[in-house]
Amino acid sequence: MTAIAGLIRLDAAPADAGVLERMQNILAPYGRDAQHHWRQGPAGLVRTLLRTTPQDSLDRQPLQHQDSGMRLVFDGRLDNRDELIRELGLPPAEAALLADSGLALQAILRWDSGAPEHFVGDFALACWRAGEQRLWLARDPLGHRPLFWHRQPGFFAFASLPKALFAIPGVPRAVCEERLADLLALIPMKGPESFYKDIYRVEPGQVVTLQGGQVSSRRYHAFDPQRELHLANDDDYLEAFREKLEQAVASQLRASGSIASHLSSGFDSSTVTALAARQLQQAGRGQRLTAYTAVPRPGYDGPVPRGRHADESPGARALAARFGNIDHVLIDTQGASILDQLQEDVEALDRAPLNPCNMLWVNAIQADAERRGHRVLLTGQLGNMTISYTGEEYLPALIGQGRWGRWWDEARSLKRTHPARRWRGLAAQSFGPYLPAWLWALLEKYRGRDVALSSYSAIHPGFLSRVGSERIALSRWDTSYRPWADGRRMRIAVLHRGERGEHRLAANLRGLEMRDPTSDLRLLEFCLSVPDHQYLRDGQTRWLLRRLMGEVLPPEILDARGKGLQAADWHESVAAALPEMKDAIRGMMEHGLAGQYLDLGALQADLERWPQTGWARDAVIDTYRLKLLRGLSVGAFIRHVEPDNAAPVGPPIPQAPKPVP
Repeated sequence: MTAIAGLIRLDAAPADAGVLERMQNILAPYGRDAQHHWRQGPAGLVRTLLRTTPQDSLDRQPLQHQDSGMRLVFDGRLDNRDELIRELGLPPAEAALLADSGLALQAILRWDSGAPEHFVGDFALACWRAGEQRLWLARDPLGHRPLFWHRQPGFFAFASLPKALFAIPGVPRAVCEERLADLLALIPMKGPESFYKDIYRVEPGQVVTLQGGQVSSRRYHAFDPQRELHLANDDDYLEAFREKLEQAVASQLRASGSIASHLSSGFDSSTVTALAARQLQQAGRGQRLTAYTAVPRPGYDGPVPRGRHADESPGARALAARFGNIDHVLIDTQGASILDQLQEDVEALDRAPLNPCNMLWVNAIQADAERRGHRVLLTGQLGNMTISYTGEEYLPALIGQGRWGRWWDEARSLKRTHPARRWRGLAAQSFGPYLPAWLWALLEKYRGRDVALSSYSAIHPGFLSRVGSERIALSRWDTSYRPWADGRRMRIAVLHRGERGEHRLAANLRGLEMRDPTSDLRLLEFCLSVPDHQYLRDGQTRWLLRRLMGEVLPPEILDARGKGLQAADWHESVAAALPEMKDAIRGMMEHGLAGQYLDLGALQADLERWPQTGWARDAVIDTYRLKLLRGLSVGAFIRHVEPDNAAPVGPPIPQAPKPVP
């Protein structure tokens, strides 16, 4: 994988070699194996390389095509190499000498900015055509590799992370208030704005073009909510699913070193781990797979929310025992504090971590994988939207279709196989999408789920009023827990809400590439097209995956009645850091700007009211896992962006309440 950057002068001045070198040096830790830059006239390109596939040894970027004068920097991995080679008509001997970047170059020569439509994999790229004075940028449809840009009258620049753009004189370094407000209100990312003022992201599945000094964008990929696959029988769906899933896993095992995987007690990571281990066995090269399971401290028996379990090791251990080539490693973060690495995480991601609790075990797993020399770490992060989609949106869909008899059969079967489910919950899920908004809001309030923003968000009331409380309220409603009547549209909406790029790139700092077979575009589009009746049948959720993996996954996973809770002992590590958290909040109060955005007085009051019990209650989780920890994360980001005692960006905001004595 690669980190890329570039500078295009719009004022006829030559690209500054010193600036390009600084950009390269900033991105070098993300590409430890090779660093190069190129400049000619007004243009300059940068790439730093982490070799994770055998073909990366052939990578010689930035690439040039002599006849056209085109230059390319490509960050990514193409999982459909064979299909692309056939489509382009390349001789096998020639294709064997091409890195993925070289293959991308051949595709761009054929299709220009239409080439990304032919790619399957994780990628971000930049193509400069000097003759046309045209630059275009693109990201894969899931946004697995990040890419940002900035424009001023005299130049246009892009980079894998904003930090490289700040190496250019005149690029402002300031917080984007609207995006920060969304983050504090737990509103998913939407639109091109980044967390930095006037720094924009190339959105997933889009092409951004600079020509004639003007910037334009277009979406080259969109998931089709109307597309539905109709096959003759259940077995045909199963075989097609098997083919797509096996292909997705196989295409992501192409690696220049050893491979590891996340392994929880859930369906997704266990399926990916099992299929990867089996395919490595079948390859006959004796290759082993290290599977990591995050667990609480030894002996932990603390509280967990209803329907969750703290220790995922029994199910993970049972799965690992079925394969002779899996080395199972348990990772606990006993003694670690979220503050230990928070500043490092902000530096690595160039943004505030969304979930500091999970960063503890993510960092611990990645550190161990680095020590063992792994180059690839498999995950199953998007499995809930693909291979293990429950199919429960089938219930409201049946209501909408007027199929009352079938709805009754499925609802009754679901209640029978899941006795803990309540009829009122099934009714809310089935009829909720069709209720008027005011009535649903009234029912939510009656059920005690009308949660005030201040209970789970550290946003300052004055900041909220300035950025527009109505906008936040509408966004909260748009992303609320109101059920959907269309499972396909629901999953597409979830896929569009996520921003995964910075977290993927940060793994490069440990010499790792994160890969998720459950997000393979071919598999994803197949799963979206499969009708809901293949996911929910006779009370069995995830029916398609259960049939496929029924003889592979152990009963501890297949028959589990609850979900695992990662970082179940989070409150213990947070409690151990109480003095440091109080110091951090005092530092933010002295900062001058953090208190303009964060209700630091409320956070300090929450620390003073530290509970001794109730850690499984929603209200306590909202206050301390969401409000407090995300507030600390955002505060660390603000101090990363702005120097201490910086002046506020906009009009004055009333100061936060005074500290609690």
